Amino acid sequence: MKLARLILFSVVFGIFITGCAHQKPVTTNDLSQFTPEQIEQLNKEALLIASKRLEEMVIQAKSSESTLNYLATDLFLKGNMSLLEGDYATAAVLFKHLVTLVPDDEFVQRKYAITLIREGDLENAVGVLEKLYKNTKDERVGLILAGVYTGLDKEDLSRKIYRNLLVLNPKNEDACIFLGKSLAVSKETTKAISQLKTCSTKDKTNGMYDYYIGKIYMDMGKIAEAMESFKLSNKRQPSLAQATNALGMLLEEREDHHSAIQVYKKYLDVNPNDSSILNRMVQVLFLKEKFEDVVPYAERLSDLEPEDLNLKVKLGILYTDSKKYPEAISVFKDLLAAAPKSDKILYYLGVIHQEMNDLQNSIEYFNQIPSSSGLYTDSSVQMANMLSTLAQSDEELTPKFIKYVNAKIEEFKDMRVEFSVIKAGFYEGEGKYKEAMETMMVIQDEKNFSNQHKYYLANLYEKEKKYEESTALVMGIIEKEPKNAHAWNFLGYSLLVRGQEIEKAYDYIQKALKINPEDGYIRDSLGWYYFKKGQTSKALKELELAFKRVPDDIEIMKHLAIVHRELKNYKRAKIYFESALKLVRYQVERQEIMGLMTELEGERIPASEKLD
Repeated sequence: MKLARLILFSVVFGIFITGCAHQKPVTTNDLSQFTPEQIEQLNKEALLIASKRLEEMVIQAKSSESTLNYLATDLFLKGNMSLLEGDYATAAVLFKHLVTLVPDDEFVQRKYAITLIREGDLENAVGVLEKLYKNTKDERVGLILAGVYTGLDKEDLSRKIYRNLLVLNPKNEDACIFLGKSLAVSKETTKAISQLKTCSTKDKTNGMYDYYIGKIYMDMGKIAEAMESFKLSNKRQPSLAQATNALGMLLEEREDHHSAIQVYKKYLDVNPNDSSILNRMVQVLFLKEKFEDVVPYAERLSDLEPEDLNLKVKLGILYTDSKKYPEAISVFKDLLAAAPKSDKILYYLGVIHQEMNDLQNSIEYFNQIPSSSGLYTDSSVQMANMLSTLAQSDEELTPKFIKYVNAKIEEFKDMRVEFSVIKAGFYEGEGKYKEAMETMMVIQDEKNFSNQHKYYLANLYEKEKKYEESTALVMGIIEKEPKNAHAWNFLGYSLLVRGQEIEKAYDYIQKALKINPEDGYIRDSLGWYYFKKGQTSKALKELELAFKRVPDDIEIMKHLAIVHRELKNYKRAKIYFESALKLVRYQVERQEIMGLMTELEGERIPASEKLD
């Protein structure tokens, strides 16, 4: 108790200390002059003065019923106020004298006992409770008294009370469970389990007893027995959250996530707003990547715990994975309002708008990520790619894109290759193969210029008809890696595209096949060789195998469409052209495929022809 509290006490009960009126009162402005020890001493002195004065007033009040009632009411109200405020020392003094004033009031005695317990005065609390329990046989009083005996290490007396209570009421859940706990703590586990089982047989719809049996088994390390007890508890009382939680977590530990989900679902069907079980359900569904199933549970949990920002992030990710982009944006915008400088939230919003092909808004969010963030590099790459896409459809944006990507090439010394590839890709998409080639040539001595980058540069050489440079670059790979299937395949396919040395191309492709016969790209090259040789059926067989291995490659789709057109399977050819058209990135590619489709439409399609 602070000194300020005692000053208030003295003001409220000013009449109690009139005998000390000649003393100068202490004010709150004087508090700084006292040490903690002095304040504690003043507390004790003030309580003693108040207690002594109250004793005198109680004696005087007993002579008049109206005075007695007035004082009793006043003491109760002030004692209850002190109790609610956590001022147990003051409350104990007030209720002590109130009990003297109204000794037969059982409610006041119980209040006094509770106050003593909260103050930590268990010895005096026992005396009050023993008398009260003897007179009333009240089960609630008995439970409190038994608990105080336990606090005083008088377990025999505590258990005696619990057993007496169970004789009077065999379904007294608290008495049985506390008795079982007491026995378990004393390592009398067999007796504890036996006692709880006895109670369970007398109250068969109550799952609490089996739940505590399960806890005892858990403490003993008997997991299988604990599991059975939790299952029985859950069966007896499906609405018991403790049993549901314990059983579900054990199943999760065994990695039986399917059964855990079923346990949680059954419980939540009846108790949909239990945040503890909802949290378990969300975690296990998230772990098993059941994103569509987890969404309604995560939504409900987020409504119950609106301040849980981590949960909101998880919900936003779930919406994103489920392609519920408007909902995801709404969640992340709420989070951004709470944490406006969060790089992760800005990144998520950028990614979502990118998925929606809303590139302008995506760029706006990515652009807010500070350079100090670990997401800054990736966001810069994403912005470069999106500016490239926008510039290809709007020439006025080309200078902006070139300026941005050049700045990033200078800013990120270790990312020069990545940003240069984006720049080269833009030029390639514009049909500016020379500029693309020159962009790649500048970085070919960088340490992270990989074989894939070499293939890309070689491909640009091919488009610029610089065949010697292309061949030399790829042969350089083969010199270091003689069993590089992709390099042999590149050489072979390049010769096919040039229309030169077709048999030499076949030899190169065969070398690649021996190294990696399952590769879809090599199968595509072989199919195209057969087509060039006029062996259309063989070509179709190889190309279909290639498509099965690489179903999203534009070049393979184009080859299949061309072969089907040659075989007069016009509808099938159109399907492959349309599929390829959906995947194109560059305008040059789009124009090429559109031209091939126009040629296809110009050919006669017999009415009787049907799709294979």
